[in-house]
Amino acid sequence: METKRPRLEAPVRYNRLSAPDTDFDTCFRWQRFSIRLVDRTDSREWGLPESAKIRAAHTLGTTPENEQLLRTHHPALGLHDEVYVSHPQYGPEVWLVRGLCTDIKAGGRAVHPFPEDRKDLYPWGRVLTPRSPLKEEYLFKECINPRKLLSSEQLEGLRELFPAAIGARVLVAGFLVILFRSPSDIQDIYETDWIMEVGGLRTIYDVPRVKVSANTIISGMEVSETPESLNGSGCLGLRLRMPDGKEAITTVTHGFVRNPRPSRVVSMFSDWILWTKSALRRFLRQPPPSDTCALGVVRNSQTNSPIGKEVWLATEKKRIGTISYTFDNPSPALPYPAGYRHNLSLITDDNLPALVSPPGYPVVSEWASYSAALAGSDVYAVRMNTIVGRWLLLQGSKDPNAIRNATVIGTEYLWDRTARSQTASLLWTTEPFTSAIGWSGSVLCLGRPTDQSSKAIVFQNFEVQCYSFIDPMAGRSEDMIVKAGFLLPESVRSSIIVSSKDQHRQRDSNTYPRHSGERGESDRRVFSAV
Repeated sequence: METKRPRLEAPVRYNRLSAPDTDFDTCFRWQRFSIRLVDRTDSREWGLPESAKIRAAHTLGTTPENEQLLRTHHPALGLHDEVYVSHPQYGPEVWLVRGLCTDIKAGGRAVHPFPEDRKDLYPWGRVLTPRSPLKEEYLFKECINPRKLLSSEQLEGLRELFPAAIGARVLVAGFLVILFRSPSDIQDIYETDWIMEVGGLRTIYDVPRVKVSANTIISGMEVSETPESLNGSGCLGLRLRMPDGKEAITTVTHGFVRNPRPSRVVSMFSDWILWTKSALRRFLRQPPPSDTCALGVVRNSQTNSPIGKEVWLATEKKRIGTISYTFDNPSPALPYPAGYRHNLSLITDDNLPALVSPPGYPVVSEWASYSAALAGSDVYAVRMNTIVGRWLLLQGSKDPNAIRNATVIGTEYLWDRTARSQTASLLWTTEPFTSAIGWSGSVLCLGRPTDQSSKAIVFQNFEVQCYSFIDPMAGRSEDMIVKAGFLLPESVRSSIIVSSKDQHRQRDSNTYPRHSGERGESDRRVFSAV
């Protein structure tokens, strides 16, 4: 009697990233990684150094003729020892600087941080030798387009190439940063499996350092859990009309749940355990990969949930509503971002307040594609306003603290191999580049602050600290603060943004800040970053 051949079950796949198909990577012509160094010049074409600095700061376009002059004299570039320019194969050229970036543009061209390799983890006394590129060339027969989202196949290819990796960053300038849980994993890569290039992108390695951007501050411009609280938990984002017709206001989830912080001692001990396991694994036979999730591991718990919590304006005793839905399941024990997929919750109420753009700035009216943001278009971050009837509104004025000019530098992907889950985020830098305290939940918009209307892209959720300079001999390093926001759920991107196109838009460009002469309905206060 012939026995039937057992049917092989299909492998358990990771969750699909919530983005339109047009935002994912398509066929991209294969090319090797390339950047070029721009040297300083001794030319006096722009006059003396003082005059040249002024001219460089006011130059709005970069050409082959003035590129070296801008590199030499522009305040954002002149002080850096090494300044590079990305290859046009990756889209619009950008400046790449080692060290802190204080500006986001120079000569009309975006300024991006040069991602620093972990030189402090190089094996001492040895020359790094890349392994044979056969496997990566087999998995990535086409070049990775850094100005698109990675496809499911590309993410699977990265997980196969780097079994110990927990994520990756793709920078639009042509870099692929592979993320590991501990420095010992990076040391193993350098010693045995160093890969220099994947899919036409220069590959470097790092350990993610994530920080939620809603640090507690004393402010009258944020939301909190109780009416008496002086401490803000985050910003209100946008008021939406969901596909089912109900309206809600967005806010960050992490501002209303417990956020465990990793112990330094535990982190050091965990790193030692991971290093020991990695060393012992070399002497053991590798088990076959499992197609199912591990049993007996509780990754998330429903006990750490924002559902049912009331939201108030901090210090104002004005109730916004109640959190009735969340897109996350935060871990009560593991640090951020464990359990987060979008860091987004919805506030509902029968009498939700109006949310409007700050006076004099564009109305946020619809959603933008992720590809448009990655393509090098102008973007800015904004904290929306709500009104609480107390103080005068200044008319003919603009609040410079309500927005931050920004530039999108890439995307980040994090995955959990046990739970078979993955997330994706946009990455951007702002001017000023300092930590975005009080901006958690603010809106990254496509457009310019001088436009009549703009499009929402994502909400700001957290910050990433990236090395911009490492000197292993002197033991010195510098960090660059990069802002990040998760891709949005499809139900949110298919919703309608409820905005008033007439409120706070009337202004005369020739007027100066002044109080309104009428004290009728203007007796109110407008808050940005609520």
